[in-house]
Amino acid sequence: MAETFRRHEKKYILTQEQHDRLVKLIDPHMKKDEYCMDKPYLIRNIYLDTVNNDMVRVSTDKPIFKEKLRIRKYGEYNDGKDKYYLEIKRKYNGVVYKRRVGMTQLELHQFTTKGVIPDNKSALETQILHEMKYLFKLYEPIPKSFISYQRTAYFDKDDGEFRLTFDNDLYSRRDDFSFDNDYHETPLLPEGFYVMEVKVGYGMPLWFANALSEIGARPGSFSKYGTDFKKTTRKDI
Repeated sequence: MAETFRRHEKKYILTQEQHDRLVKLIDPHMKKDEYCMDKPYLIRNIYLDTVNNDMVRVSTDKPIFKEKLRIRKYGEYNDGKDKYYLEIKRKYNGVVYKRRVGMTQLELHQFTTKGVIPDNKSALETQILHEMKYLFKLYEPIPKSFISYQRTAYFDKDDGEFRLTFDNDLYSRRDDFSFDNDYHETPLLPEGFYVMEVKVGYGMPLWFANALSEIGARPGSFSKYGTDFKKTTRKDI
């Protein structure tokens, strides 16, 4: 099934104390995603880029338009699930657009190496894959970074377009792109810190703006892939 998203996103880096206070403040208004009722869920990504890292270099310059290609998988290590998502994430003038298609490992391999679009996809999925096929021809992307983290997600009880995610235990590696090898290499944040993403259709509720003010949170700029690139290459880009 194809999925498309259009939304505004703001990112915040929170300390453990800020995170814990905010979770209490949002409790009357928000509920947890069904996949993280008992514990955070694991997200693993492989970011694709050109040989010369052109996509991440452009992204870190904060242009009006930027895009990322990645492969994402949910679930625990070695859980046997054969479901991957090939994603395009674009940001234009502050608005995020994401399109993705679910694929099996074989379908993913056939598409990324030979450009083969599976016959069993819907019209929308096929359209998105043709778009991705063009990007693969344009960029000739290869795996560049494996990034994993634990996520807890919340939805507003009244506004389905307002969503929060808290990511922690962010790690990356660049020498192994297997989704089932459970080892970490480079931490992307100090222990006890969270990346919070505020995802809204148009604007955040007033009660949430007041909650952010109460804990002293300020929006910032944080890219998981960009941070990994800077840490692992030690280059000023």
